[in-house]
Amino acid sequence: MNINSSKNSLLRARNLRSAKRARAGKVISSRTSRSSSSSRTQSSSSRKTNSTTTMTQTKQLAMYEKMEKSAYNLQVNVEKMLKIGKMSYTDDEAGKAAQENDTKNLLKGIQDFVADFNEVYNDLYDIGGVSNLAYKKTLDSVVSANEDALKEIGITVSKSGELCIDEKVLEKADLEKVKDLFAKEGGFADKIGDKMKIVEQGASNSLTTLSKLYGATSTYNKYGASNSYFNGNGYYNFNYGNYGSNSGWYF
Repeated sequence: MNINSSKNSLLRARNLRSAKRARAGKVISSRTSRSSSSSRTQSSSSRKTNSTTTMTQTKQLAMYEKMEKSAYNLQVNVEKMLKIGKMSYTDDEAGKAAQENDTKNLLKGIQDFVADFNEVYNDLYDIGGVSNLAYKKTLDSVVSANEDALKEIGITVSKSGELCIDEKVLEKADLEKVKDLFAKEGGFADKIGDKMKIVEQGASNSLTTLSKLYGATSTYNKYGASNSYFNGNGYYNFNYGNYGSNSGWYF
């Protein structure tokens, strides 16, 4: 699996999205200044409605950003584990020490993999919508096909679909079986990583759509930048219209 081919395009899309949201934030700030006197005359019920709308917008953006981040992190983690799977070691002390260190890193990588998988899996379910539930089903399919093998090394599937690790069983598991699942091209982790490319792109597209609706700027940039919603001065109570509860992009 290689995520570098899509990384640059996602970065360009994110930068463009952030620029548009930054401009939208300035417009919102100007509107807020001009209408501050009239807004003070609004009824309490109207302010409550606007506040609820804003919180809903904020929650949607935050969930997609979190899901995008976890999907990306999982892909990076899989690449690291695949590199470990390709390593060879000498029979001397240095070789044994290197192998022990790589095994330790592999087990840590599996723990991080499970955490990111569960984060994305739950967000797909919580946000819902046709596209997100379709992504969730593809993850279910890969997990189901490897469920018995995962159980052998101490990883089980909960009734809700999350992965659960028994760390003691995992530490004692056959290392080659562990590598077959998590450190081998075409293995379980590699297949999940490929699915996460699609999930990440879908989240990115949804953030772009929501940004146009809400005029919000991202709180998270996986390449290192950190921004804040709107213009950084708080959450403005503007309703950008009906966006439809049946949309598969972001519900």
